[in-house]
Amino acid sequence: MAAVIECRELTKRYRGTTALAGLDLTVEAGQVFGFLGPNGAGKTTTLRILLGLVAATSGHAWVNGRRIPDPGGLAGVGAMIEEPSFYPWLTGRRNLDLLALSGARPPASGIAAALDLAGLTGVADRKVKGYSQGMRQRLGLAAAVIRQPALLLLDEPTNGMDPAGIREFRTLLRRLAGDGTTVFLSSHLLAEVAQVCDQVARPRHGAGACGRRPRRQRSSRPGRGLGQPDRSGAGRAGRRVPATDREPGGHRCGCSALS
Repeated sequence: MAAVIECRELTKRYRGTTALAGLDLTVEAGQVFGFLGPNGAGKTTTLRILLGLVAATSGHAWVNGRRIPDPGGLAGVGAMIEEPSFYPWLTGRRNLDLLALSGARPPASGIAAALDLAGLTGVADRKVKGYSQGMRQRLGLAAAVIRQPALLLLDEPTNGMDPAGIREFRTLLRRLAGDGTTVFLSSHLLAEVAQVCDQVARPRHGAGACGRRPRRQRSSRPGRGLGQPDRSGAGRAGRRVPATDREPGGHRCGCSALS
């Protein structure tokens, strides 16, 4: 299966502080891939490098087969990095209208479909200043998918969501993966990635990454997105794949994916 993200010895330093050191990572198409670690582990830094927002100090990264910072590699990529920001005096729908003006125009139904996917259709015409944090997170997700990306990069996307919203979000991610979207999800919550991700990589204090299949995994039935929680409870069988990630110190570690 083709790799949509590759990192080799990726390193980032800020004025003597190492935020990321020697990250080796491979993400295959069609996965929900979890990037698990505490604050300061280099998760957001990695996402910023992949999006060309900051330059790596050393090492290389490829997105969709293009070496970053080649803009061609970012075509078909949607992202939500940290807490999304919007114009508070505009409605959710109008914020998405303005975002759609930058870059390639989304499909005519793209904004309505994104709002429906994120479960915001009923509040789309309310001003964002009246949104809760969880609703703003949902709007950030809608902004990331208005152009129907093949690769979705999400940084702590469930911050501020209540437990029901988090369950619904898991269902949405599985639906996106079932439709062929690759999801790269960063989180500091083990339970979150264990229940939705096919494969998990764990950077250790900003150095390297160890990949593995989560111990527990639930599949999701197709749904309309948020508002369609997973009630199947079905498990997914795992299969071994070649090791692609490396732990700090040069040790190899096996990665598992779900079939």
